[in-house]
Order: sequence, then structure tokens, then C-alpha cells
Amino acid sequence: MTAVADPALGFWLRHVAAAGGLWEPDGDTTYVVLPPPLRDAYRLPEELRVTADPDVAREDGATLLTAGHPVLAEAAERVLASGDTGHLVLARPASAPPGPDTLLAAARDAFPVDHGRIDLSGEPAFVLHPVIQVGALVTYELSAEDRFQEEVQRWVDVPSRRELPAALVGRLCRADVDERAQPRQPEDLMSAVGAAHRLIDAGAATRRQVLAAEVSGACQAERGRAAAYYADAVAGIEARLANVPPTQPDRRAALEQRLAATREEEARRLAEIAEKYEARHTIRPYRLHVMLVPALRVPADVLRGMRRYPAYFDWLLPAGAYAPTRCPSCGGEAPLVAGKLKLGCETCLPPKPAAAPAAAAPAATAPAATRPAAAPGPAGPARPVAGAPRGARPAPAARPVPPQAKRRAVVPPKVRKDQQRATATLAERLWCAVAANDRRTIRRILHPGSPAAALDRVLGPAGLCRVVGMPPGEEPEKFLAETDGDAITGALLGAVGTECPYYIYCREGQAAEVLPFPVGHDGTFWPFYWWGQRSGGRWASGANVPAKGLDPVEDALVVTGLAWPGLPVAGRALAAWGRIAEHHERLLSAHSARPVAAAVNRLVASRAGGRTTFAEAAGRFRVPEQEVRRADRAVRLPLALGPDQPW
Repeated sequence: MTAVADPALGFWLRHVAAAGGLWEPDGDTTYVVLPPPLRDAYRLPEELRVTADPDVAREDGATLLTAGHPVLAEAAERVLASGDTGHLVLARPASAPPGPDTLLAAARDAFPVDHGRIDLSGEPAFVLHPVIQVGALVTYELSAEDRFQEEVQRWVDVPSRRELPAALVGRLCRADVDERAQPRQPEDLMSAVGAAHRLIDAGAATRRQVLAAEVSGACQAERGRAAAYYADAVAGIEARLANVPPTQPDRRAALEQRLAATREEEARRLAEIAEKYEARHTIRPYRLHVMLVPALRVPADVLRGMRRYPAYFDWLLPAGAYAPTRCPSCGGEAPLVAGKLKLGCETCLPPKPAAAPAAAAPAATAPAATRPAAAPGPAGPARPVAGAPRGARPAPAARPVPPQAKRRAVVPPKVRKDQQRATATLAERLWCAVAANDRRTIRRILHPGSPAAALDRVLGPAGLCRVVGMPPGEEPEKFLAETDGDAITGALLGAVGTECPYYIYCREGQAAEVLPFPVGHDGTFWPFYWWGQRSGGRWASGANVPAKGLDPVEDALVVTGLAWPGLPVAGRALAAWGRIAEHHERLLSAHSARPVAAAVNRLVASRAGGRTTFAEAAGRFRVPEQEVRRADRAVRLPLALGPDQPW
């Protein structure tokens, strides 16, 4: 077989070959033999000749397959739906590994240490270093008519969760594969996948801003036309209203009602225009390759005078370079700094400020009681903090934890940073209160009106376990916690061995949302969540027992919304409905409860990145689609969902 010049046709031929079909060049065309599944799926004959040249197709009678053809679009959708996942182990180079002097010189060049120096402390050991390649299709929706798609790839180092440099990626792509090796799943794989998602999301947000600027003129023009139209309409009604004599109160009331309706219509129309041109992007992952790279683990010491800070660096043999690392103290990516008490980086060990002028010297001698307290250091993760939810488990017959058990320390003595201690305290307080069924403590920890508070109110403490994937009936026993940017991440361990990753997002020092996955900067869910919804993932399954005393909309959201589209969305929908409590009476007087619940659930799911339609929402809640559409128009303005208000 030879390469095909047209990329679209070449993609389809590779897809056919991967599915068990055959193809070979036949002059200006390509002869293809389709396997039965593809023959039936694409409604094509088993044997055919294809081409991307319209003239050749017209003269030789071959099938024309070019970009935009339904067969190519369907093939692309099949490939994306099936995904591209796999494990592999790269082969160890046949050349001799570098010597100690070369490794030391490369370490000092790759990891410069302020106030310190790297020295080797032992013999290198052979290891398999994990990296991942994540591919996604990013769809940019700039308006109702403007839509673009781009393919994005990110290579992430698993231990450090940092993106690999382009030069290092190029060398890994050219490396051979060890077919005889048995791959294994590395630790912290999901954390690395989450880091790759955040990198893709950040890049897509920047790209979206650039694309949105190109269509901003059309948005302003349409908004200007609508504003001018309604301004003329309002001015006309006000002029007629000014000329109504006092003897005609009915006519005045009718004009006032018409004026109010026109203003409401103007607000609704401007909101529709804003929504039409609201730029958004959707990330659809389709590739996850886990690669184990042969490496030399180089033990070293970072020296500052007589002080020694142990460290190690992994030399990737196929790439001839070191894998990236993070600060061992705060988990940052800044250059390393050898401090007097620890090895850190420029973020957690910033340089001291310059000496104050002599005139300011008297101020330094002020009494300690009058000096302002030092500001807390930057938030940053270092080492995970592990603990066990103490006391009773969240079973109905659970008993409170004895006071002496609650006083046991969970934070290891070596973890000293204020931010780490605060992180451990919040995670410890939350999961221990959940295990002890301590509703009063849970309410103090959760942010009022948040999705986490809504799940606790409706389902009880067990709802916070169910939302991260803990099966019904299984009780939490242990937890792991560490900071990861603006979230607290870790894993909740069940009594029978279930391990559920979690992310706690905080507002004003309280837990606002507990999720089994990271979220984007605009509040959108991890795209893998929506894959799990389609395949019946664990985040959407299982029976739930809601609390009593819910209003009709909350009851519908709990009964139907928990199963579609899952607890994470249901928590947001309940929080969104509670936020607009002043509109409840007006909405329920004009609409039935179930269409309102379907509209709220669909809007929240759409804001979270889901592709939920009116027809699907109507079918799930068993109400007519037109009623859902009418309720949607009524709740859209009060909810005012957006990137800064996902619920």
C-alpha cells in the first residue's frame, strides 16, 4: 500500500484497514474491499473503487469521497465514539547509557538550584517512567452559525503532572516499542489525565477568545438593531401614554401593560442575542495512550553548605533528557531554591525584600503586639495528607465518634505549612463528619446554597459519598487529601476496597462542590463524565432515598434528575433552583412543576458541557416538549447561568 494524497480519503482508508478491510491503488483510483460491518454501516457495496478527484470519479465511474461526504463524517464519528486507548512500553536504547559525569552535568543544567548545588548520591537504577498522551477534539461555538473544530494533543508526565517539552515529545515519538514487555497501569494516572484536561481547557479558552473577537462585530450590530427597534417602540408607547386624558383610565392601564410587556420582550430579546453569540467550547477526548519509558533514576543531594536535601531525577533513555519535576515542598513549577530549612522553589521560598531605608528603622522597633499579622503563604500542595474518617460510618444506626478519638492527629508531624494544615483540616472535618453522620458539623463546613449543601439537604451525608461514586451501602473508612491548584483532591476509600477520587471546590473557605472529576475554569464538567453517562457510568446509577418536605420541583429533580444526568448535575440543579426562591411562586403559578424541573435540569446540564436537548429532557421527565420549552423561556432569565454562575 502507498500513501494517499488526500487526507480525508487517507483517513477513511486507514479506518477501513483497521476494521479488517483491504485497499490498494488502482491507477487514479483506489480499489477497496469492505468488511460486512462497514459495508452495512455505510450502505456501500462490498467491493468498490474510490477517489478524491471529481474528474476521475466522473470519467471512471468511481465513488467520490471528499471532505464533507456523509460516509467520511460517519466514519469520523465512529472513530471518536470508539476512542483510541492503549498501553505500551518503549524499548530501551541499544547504546550505552550516559556516565555519572554526563548525568550530573545534565541535572545541573536542567534543574538550576538557587543557593544550592546538585551532587550525585548513589548509583542510578533502571525504572519505567510513565507518561501519557491525551488527544481531544475541541469544538468552538462562537454563535448559532459559526462553529469550528480542532484536534488537540497533550503529552503529560505522570509523576509531576507537567506537560512535556515539544523536543522531548518528538524524541519519544521516534522511539521503538518493546513488543514483549508487559505494560502496567501507573499510579496517579487519573491525576495526570486531569492535568492534561486542564491544559487542553486552558488552551481552548485562549483560542476561543481569539476566535470570538472575529465575530464580535456581528453581535454588536444585531444587538444595536434590536436596541434601536425597542427604543422606538417604547418611545411611541410613552408618547401615546402621555396624551391619554384622565377620563380614560382603562386606556391608560392597557398602555402601561403594553409598555411593561415591551420592556420584558426587549430584555428577553437582548438575552437571546447574548446567548446566540456566547462563545463556548466543548472538549471531546478520544485518545489516551499510557507509555512506560525506560529511564535511569538518578539519586542526588541538593547541597547548601553542610545541609543535604535528598532528591532524585529520572533520565529518560529514549529521549536523552530528564523528566520534569515539581517543587518537593509546595508542588509548584518554579525553579528550585535550597533554603535554610527545606528544599523549595521561588514560589514557597521567595527572596527576602530589600533592606528598608534608615528612616524606617524606628518602625521596626514597634512592639510586637502592634505589628500586623503576616499574610499566609501561597497555596500549594506538597505531600498527600492521609487519614481515616473516625467513628461511626454513615449507616442509619451509626453512633457518634468518642471525643477522645476526635482529638487524634491526622496531619503527619512533618507537614508544617499553614495551607497544608488548612487543607487537611477541611478534608478531615468533612469526611469525619460524613462518617459520623454529624449533620450540624457538615452544615458548618458546606457553603450555603451550594450543590454540596443541596445534596446533603436532600440525600443526607451519604449523598456526598454517592456523588463521588461510592456504591450504596458501602461505608467510607479512609481518605487521602492534598491541594491541587484551587481544589482539594484525594481519594475516599470504602469498607470493601472501593477507591473514589474526589475534588472539593471551595468558596469563602467552605466546601461548595464535591465532584469525582475536575472542572474547567468556566465550571464545565470533565468530558469523560458525559462518556460515563452514555455508557451507564457509576456516577449515574443506583437508587437514592430523598428527604421529605421537598417542593414539587425539587421532588422532580431528585426522582428523575438523579438518574439523568447524574448526581453532579442534580446537585447543581437543586442549588440553582434554590437560588431563585423569590421567583418560585410566579413560575409555579404559570407552569407545572415537572416542566420547570426539566427546564432547570437541562439548562444546568448544558452549562456543565452536556449535549442535552429539549426532546431528551421532555422524555426523561415525561412531559410534552412544548411545555419544557415554555418553562425554559421563563426560568432562563432568573437563573442567568454563565461561566461565573454554573448553578
